[in-house]
Amino acid sequence: MQIIPYNSNMKYPQVILESLCEEVLNLDPKIKSVGIIDDKGKLLTETKREGLETFMNQKDLEILLMETALGVRMRREHDGQLGPVNFTVSYGENMVSVIFPFQREMLYLSAENEIDFSKISFLILRLLNQKLLRINVV
Repeated sequence: MQIIPYNSNMKYPQVILESLCEEVLNLDPKIKSVGIIDDKGKLLTETKREGLETFMNQKDLEILLMETALGVRMRREHDGQLGPVNFTVSYGENMVSVIFPFQREMLYLSAENEIDFSKISFLILRLLNQKLLRINVV
């Protein structure tokens, strides 16, 4: 599997990010939400499944996303020794979250904890590689 290289100058069009979120959300009914955040944790776009319970209010979500972005930026300091991270999984009592760093952005998803997070993570990684490597970004 090819890893999407980090490039601090790369930025994707909003329509591409929105389409990507929709496509990921439709991979499994247990996925609750999918979003793209920048390297500071700012939410660029998000798609949520209608009718599902949310566990966090907007302010708490913003703080969590900033913490996530900081963790990814700090981890990138070790990419030379350990290799780039393709995704990270957090398995909680109430939900699973998976973060996929690419370029300056990160795709995150939250899902019911019954999801097969190993299977879905590799499906999403493949999708990211297919979708984002074909795009010429200016």
